[in-house]
Amino acid sequence: MASTLFIRFVPFIGSFISLMTALIFAFLVSRKSRGTQRMREISDAIFIGSRAYLNQQAKVMGIFFIVLIAIFGIMVKFGYLYFPSIPAFATGMGFSLLIGYIGMWISTTSNARVTWAAKEKGLGEAMNIAFTAGSVAGLLLGVVALFDTCFWFNTLFWWYGRTSADLTQNLNMVVNVLVTFTIGASFAAFFMRTGGGIFTKSADMGADYVGKVESGLREDDYRNPAAIADNIGDNVGDVGGMMADSLESWVGSIIAAEFLGFLSFAGSKLMVNSIILPMLISTAGAIASIIAIFIIKLLVSRYKENATVSLLTGTTLSGLLMTVIGVAILSFFVVRFVMGPQYNFLFYSSVGGLIAGFLIGLFTLVYTDSKYRPTRATNESSKSGPATVVVTGIAYGMESTILPALTVIGIMILSFYISGGTSNPKMGLYGVAISAVAMLSTSPFAITIDVYGPVADNAGGIAEMAELPPEVRKTTDKLDAVGNTTAAIGKGLLIGSAALTALALGQSYFSKIELLTTNVLLDFMRDPKVLAGLFIGVIMPYFFTSMLLRAVGRGANRVAIEARKQIKDIASGKSKGDPRAFITMLTKTAQGGIIAPGVAIFVIPTVVGILLGPGGVVALIIGTLVSGFAQAIFMANAGGSMDNAKKKIEEEGRSGTPEHAASVVGDTVGDPLKDTAGPSMNILIKLISVVSIETAVLVVDLYGKLFHF
Repeated sequence: MASTLFIRFVPFIGSFISLMTALIFAFLVSRKSRGTQRMREISDAIFIGSRAYLNQQAKVMGIFFIVLIAIFGIMVKFGYLYFPSIPAFATGMGFSLLIGYIGMWISTTSNARVTWAAKEKGLGEAMNIAFTAGSVAGLLLGVVALFDTCFWFNTLFWWYGRTSADLTQNLNMVVNVLVTFTIGASFAAFFMRTGGGIFTKSADMGADYVGKVESGLREDDYRNPAAIADNIGDNVGDVGGMMADSLESWVGSIIAAEFLGFLSFAGSKLMVNSIILPMLISTAGAIASIIAIFIIKLLVSRYKENATVSLLTGTTLSGLLMTVIGVAILSFFVVRFVMGPQYNFLFYSSVGGLIAGFLIGLFTLVYTDSKYRPTRATNESSKSGPATVVVTGIAYGMESTILPALTVIGIMILSFYISGGTSNPKMGLYGVAISAVAMLSTSPFAITIDVYGPVADNAGGIAEMAELPPEVRKTTDKLDAVGNTTAAIGKGLLIGSAALTALALGQSYFSKIELLTTNVLLDFMRDPKVLAGLFIGVIMPYFFTSMLLRAVGRGANRVAIEARKQIKDIASGKSKGDPRAFITMLTKTAQGGIIAPGVAIFVIPTVVGILLGPGGVVALIIGTLVSGFAQAIFMANAGGSMDNAKKKIEEEGRSGTPEHAASVVGDTVGDPLKDTAGPSMNILIKLISVVSIETAVLVVDLYGKLFHF
């Protein structure tokens, strides 16, 4: 077994290596040309608009932050929270916001460089630059995740160890404070992902429908004044929001595993090691991702003019597989070194999580890629009009929930039982949590190929708006086709990991309640309050989806009205269009659309706990997890299938046909499902759990006083 002092600082080393590699890649991208003056102007406009939105987003988050800090202060005053929970929450929120800004900056400063490479050197070099830019984002995500969790663990370990020799009690306080860090990260991710999703899909829906269907314009046509807002939305939603979402997922899985590790090994010599193990597996993921990125860059740089969509897609998928294998190999040595050979079952759990993540990504690919039956059928249905496109896409989206659900069930049962869950349920659930950590340890590479997609999409927009030769747009469209595949895999990975992480967090809540009272879970059939909590949990995702889709609908309607007016004025020569008008209205729409969900996500678990008791909250967590997981997969894959069915028609040169018009309507319906409501489910199911954990003491106290519990 390893020295505790040594392994406590290993994640810092992984963070430093990731940072140095990211800086080298950023330097390499910065040396590439941004093209013509017109291209630079468009790229700068996208950057300025993205930054303006995120700045306004930060102001609204600041208001919520002040309110929540005041509430946490009151809870500390009455003994419901530890004081370090307040700065932990603040830094979790701050780093999540920071990683969103970093992602936006990377994508908006590299998009024109990809466009120019597509014009001057072709598909291979353009792919290399886009992939390198995505690598910077993925590795910086690893830097923040590893540094944050390691910094807070070591700081709290030292802080509580100063005044008490009771290691078990000290670590109990450490893991409870770390959960508050997760709340901060999840809180910021919810605003970034959801607000960005409302912005981007409102812009996309309005711009596409008015531009393509009503006016017959091409994608990102310079005569469509809403095109700039659409490209801004890609950066604030699909990059900034997605990176914040990924950070809170990864950090949430690490901290949930640390909490369960403490409960499983409390009082033993391996107590500290069990808490550090999730951070070390994540470090292994960062190192494996770096190795895979270098190999993929080497391969892509040799393709040059021989690059094709199939070749590049296969290369990125091979990179993900290499990362999975690398993490598995490193995890074997990590578990033996840190825990000892008698705990090899934790290695098996990690391998199970890695395989499950890869399988869920492939299942998502099958239901969204135009090469496979579901999207081909959605494509064919466009011959009968937009209604059949929507119905077919929704039908396959529903079907697509089956295989990922069975995969999650399989890895959950496997990890539980091979970790000795029959005799020690807490150890079994620690194994499940380790599988979630392993699944997300591939995040640096997964984010690399995910961020690559919006960069390629923006590159195509710049090519169109700068009126470059048509062959440039054809090249960037090929890049975008690769991005559609990689983005689908990234979404599947996040959804699958969200389910396992939420399961671990839910068990963490139950375990904490067990520490507070022994009379917690009552029989579902005997206690209607538990059943009531379950029903509330099931309807929570529907409630949130309703609010988010209505916000997107309002925004898209405003964009459509303004776009019709401006396109008419542009055609008559009265004006050149004003993209700023769209940015302003979409920012207001996004801000207004996230306030009610943001309040509800903190209020509902607390109110349910006070009125229905801890058992009702356990049921709430279970209901939200099961319902939200299924909805997230359904919406992501239904929207992805309809989106790629439209792109397939465009690739075949059938733009402007009735089939294309029908597919545009389908894509317009699917966009807010896959990029707004679907991703928000990931954050919802985890936030419900972490808020429940931090309010557990409050709930038990007030429920007991109200109902003499």
